[in-house]
Amino acid sequence: MDLWHCDRDYVIFNSIDAYALRRARCVITWSKAVTALLRKLLPGQCMEYLPFGIDLDLMDPLKASPKLLFEKYPDLSGKIIIGYSGGGERYHGIDKLIQAFSLIEKVNKDEIYLVIQTWGQNQRVKALLKAYNVRHYELIPATTFNDPIRLSLLRNSNILVLTASESPGVYLAERSTMFHYMAGGNAIVAERTPGTLGVLRHGETAYMFRFNDTKDLTNGILLLANDRNLMRKLGTNARHELETKYSWNNALRTKMIKLLNKVMSD
Repeated sequence: MDLWHCDRDYVIFNSIDAYALRRARCVITWSKAVTALLRKLLPGQCMEYLPFGIDLDLMDPLKASPKLLFEKYPDLSGKIIIGYSGGGERYHGIDKLIQAFSLIEKVNKDEIYLVIQTWGQNQRVKALLKAYNVRHYELIPATTFNDPIRLSLLRNSNILVLTASESPGVYLAERSTMFHYMAGGNAIVAERTPGTLGVLRHGETAYMFRFNDTKDLTNGILLLANDRNLMRKLGTNARHELETKYSWNNALRTKMIKLLNKVMSD
């Protein structure tokens, strides 16, 4: 996956990358979209897909205290929480979420809160929140991926939003954040990209909004906020999919062993 720089808007391979890919006995990718790309670039090369997935022994939001988030941020108690935990750079697409939430506040002024946790980009995020005049929000400091407060955020967010951009490292990726969201067991609103479409299904495990369509993102959040049954259905389905297909505790460990045995025997 990490064959290019995330701050570039195009795929680029250096000579060492290209040589290594061609000389490898087999290339293992963790994105269906990247698998398809490399198969076009390297016809005949052994190419196997192994999802990034998640180890529920290392991080499981459902094992976190449901009270922890509200003890630390009491203003969130009783609110519909729109959660985001991920990068705060332009290429992570968070600008679209903040713009969409500013539109949501015009319709629902008191019940919905935006809760954002980013990795060291709070000044940029604060500037965006101010520019869009967002009032109902909380910023959570960066933590480790399995910190109890982050797990409690994932568990308590009614809707988790996954945005993207055209930057290949985001656009084509099946990002770890997506699997963390699925583990939370709550509804996901995800931007439609080749990466997210490799795992999530619209209306089944997530609401997939059209790429770069802030209005569709807004509509998706409001639809779920007003339909608790659909919200629960998407969250339950996503968690089940995570446990059965994308957990290193069962399915992925078995797949990895079979894959390595196959490669070593060829």
